[in-house]
Amino acid sequence: MTVRHWTTTTMAIAALLAAAPAMAQGGRSPERGETPCLRQGYIYSFETVPGNRSLIVTDLSRHRFRLNFMGECYDLQYQFGLRFKTFGVGTLSCVSRGDSVLTRGPGPNQCIIKDIQYQTPDMERADFEAAARQRHR
Repeated sequence: MTVRHWTTTTMAIAALLAAAPAMAQGGRSPERGETPCLRQGYIYSFETVPGNRSLIVTDLSRHRFRLNFMGECYDLQYQFGLRFKTFGVGTLSCVSRGDSVLTRGPGPNQCIIKDIQYQTPDMERADFEAAARQRHR
């Protein structure tokens, strides 16, 4: 084996090892205390939360985010898709506080985001209980 071939092989292996953490990030679960980053170009699905003050959004990596609004956001349950008005550049920037979810229909059509959190099992349980109470009214 020549020195040149060995150096090229070593450099290729080093490049793969350096890229491994970046490739693994897509499927990893969020760390506690990590700032949530929902990229508008990576949205997979959404569901409403009783009370019209929050929205659960799932991204392509199946991470679930809770978008809390500054006020009530009406008729979210009748929307077929989400549109965002963001101040970030491009679809890879994170949706953040002050950005908006845009809706169609009568009345206010802009829901301003107060904050974004990762959806936790405790939040899921509370949402389920609130939906059950709402059905029994």
